[in-house]
Amino acid sequence: MRKQKNGKLETILIVFGLIICLVIAVGGWIIRQPYLFGQTSDGFIIRQRVEAGTPVTLVYRHSVQKTMIYEYLEVNKATEGFVLKSTKYQSLGVGLPFSQGDGDFREEDGWFIMDNMNRNFPELSIRNGVTNEEKVYVGDKEYELSKLMPLGKELHLYVAPLYKGWYMKKEIRS
Repeated sequence: MRKQKNGKLETILIVFGLIICLVIAVGGWIIRQPYLFGQTSDGFIIRQRVEAGTPVTLVYRHSVQKTMIYEYLEVNKATEGFVLKSTKYQSLGVGLPFSQGDGDFREEDGWFIMDNMNRNFPELSIRNGVTNEEKVYVGDKEYELSKLMPLGKELHLYVAPLYKGWYMKKEIRS
């Protein structure tokens, strides 16, 4: 029989090495997961894990029409941007879609609804306006902008892997 030297130490080193490999593998998987980032000039106010198809809804009061607008988006299949699926609003006016080329237009219970818009956006930039009713929904989580950022601030929304989100930080005007 062969005599084994330092058997206990070798076992400890192997177990320690396996633990380190596992931590690196899990950590690598985590930092590659897609996140939706919401950033102002003061920093990040939204940092939420998403996947392809995660619904993102923008709710705000139109600056001219003074009526509520709901824009229904989702994270695109490549998890690198957004797709505007439909919009819902209460009055026709400047900047609001209504033509056949914009999608399928209908009126329902006092709302104008445009479905099947399928417009792609790599990122979105919105400003918390003076009406102070702006909200962003990501999945089932609500972000009330009046509580998260001052009036008039710009909010930049984009989707990126967790590790990229930090160095993709945007230069924002205000």
